[in-house]
Amino acid sequence: MVVARAGSKELIRQINEALVLDVVRDLGPVARGAIAARTGLSPATVTGIAGRMIELGMLVESDVHQGARGRPARLLELGDDAFVVAGARVATDHVDVVLVSLRGEVVVSHREPLGSTDPSDVARAVARAVAAVSDGRSSSLFGVGVAVSGVVDHARGRVRHSGSLGWEDVPLRDELDHALGRSTTLDSYVNCLAQRLLLFDRSRNGRDLLVVNVGISLGASIVVQGAIHRGFDGAVGGLAHSRLPGGGPSRRCHCGAVDCLETRASRWGIEQELERRGLPLDPSSDGAAAIVEDAVNHLALGVANVAKVLGPERVVLAVTPDMDLPQLTDGLAAAVGREYVHHNAPAPQVTVELADHLALATGAAYVSLARLFTPSGAVGTVRRPGLPVAG
Repeated sequence: MVVARAGSKELIRQINEALVLDVVRDLGPVARGAIAARTGLSPATVTGIAGRMIELGMLVESDVHQGARGRPARLLELGDDAFVVAGARVATDHVDVVLVSLRGEVVVSHREPLGSTDPSDVARAVARAVAAVSDGRSSSLFGVGVAVSGVVDHARGRVRHSGSLGWEDVPLRDELDHALGRSTTLDSYVNCLAQRLLLFDRSRNGRDLLVVNVGISLGASIVVQGAIHRGFDGAVGGLAHSRLPGGGPSRRCHCGAVDCLETRASRWGIEQELERRGLPLDPSSDGAAAIVEDAVNHLALGVANVAKVLGPERVVLAVTPDMDLPQLTDGLAAAVGREYVHHNAPAPQVTVELADHLALATGAAYVSLARLFTPSGAVGTVRRPGLPVAG
């Protein structure tokens, strides 16, 4: 990794590289002249960066574009096989890993059993899984991203709280870096899902979104003008532990508080209530209908409260397969809308998307991949490794 000092030529080079790659990601196939116009870099600088990137295989030349004047120009787009990024999703008993190309396409996937949720065991399982998918391609592995359920401090690489894993203030990135022998990125399930929605979808460029993950736990990702907002302490999105007391006995949360939204609207919370009532631990059973309805109403209230403060144009509800219940997915959007009946602004558009294990692993890869296209990565807000040296 090349460490660039503020004001150094290396820092400027990294920023310029990221600017060029980001325009190609956003607009590609694209002509060099359009990159210069979009970035404000000189044509000579763009040509120099493009030449180096082509030599590395990060960019390739594609179609010929005939401009209004002058000779035809060859268009640039991201390479698809020179570099790959690994993404891992940590569950309670296994790790799912994918490799994705620079274009965001999944190359291969793998599931690795997990013996325990001890952080060092998790890190070693991630390392084994990454080795399995990158066998023969380790020299082209650009980065590794890891997704964990819970409240994650992305910048510091710490899991502040994970109810499903039983963790409190775990420096997981240090464990991962040691096990893999390389720099890694770490983020929450929901931020990984948000990054997956953002990176290669032009329709969401510059948008204000609220992404809510509904699964074994709950989480929220706030997207401001197309970028994930992380807040002062780097742990934005703790929707699960906002408190919304409801009817009936208080429900104790795994965080130590009572009546967190997690206790009513997550898979974990629904199962806890089913167990208390002596019912089968199956949210799709007939006896669970009233509990799921309560979950829909509380989740809609929590989502609407956040949305009214932030004013997003769209709310994306990313539902995991174990929470893909018709009563929930069909009723949640309408329930959010009802919370706006007396509000002084219209309700945001609410869409429901299925978020399976591969979506989470792919999102983790995208969090790592996004560093490549992020000029701020060169100044330390995210860790951006130096690109390989051509030749």
